[in-house]
Amino acid sequence: MNENRALKKRIMIIFLLTIIIVLISIASIVAFISRSTIAKNIITFGNLKMQLIETTLDENNQEVEVDNNENLNITNMPNLSRIVKVKNLGNHDFYARVSLKIIGKDSNNQEIDVTKYVSYNLNTEDWIYKDGWYYYKKIVKQNEYTSSLITEINFDVNSITSKLSDGTIKLDIDAEAVQAENNAENVLDVLGWPSK
Repeated sequence: MNENRALKKRIMIIFLLTIIIVLISIASIVAFISRSTIAKNIITFGNLKMQLIETTLDENNQEVEVDNNENLNITNMPNLSRIVKVKNLGNHDFYARVSLKIIGKDSNNQEIDVTKYVSYNLNTEDWIYKDGWYYYKKIVKQNEYTSSLITEINFDVNSITSKLSDGTIKLDIDAEAVQAENNAENVLDVLGWPSK
């Protein structure tokens, strides 16, 4: 009877040790399992919507819109009123940049470079020039305007008319914007400008 009891005791001890070993094994496996889940990141691209505004001062010193196809008449006007700014019409704040180019065409419609005979009254306090673009130093918030980039174009009329007798000149303006959120704080360090 003592032997039976001793045998039952051994079986019970072996059974308990087996359960303990199994529990320790399960605990160590659970401790080393790495959890992974599928992350559902929602990335929203807002709309950047800008308006390029080109105006001039009329005879009453009031700002009026300029026709996009206007050829500049500088015959008797070496200084021409021209105001260029940008308005944010979208849902996100942005950085803006603008390029200005005077396109001269002779009577045969051939393009003539007249850049060196033209200068602008520039707002260098709020705008900075780099690589063909004028960058607005501040963030343009929703429904706000930039300050004016230029207020006047100055022409060397004699040089232009000698190169372009019976020709035309036109101001060509390009403007681009990049979202300001999650971007650099200095406009010259901003990422995302379109490359051309």
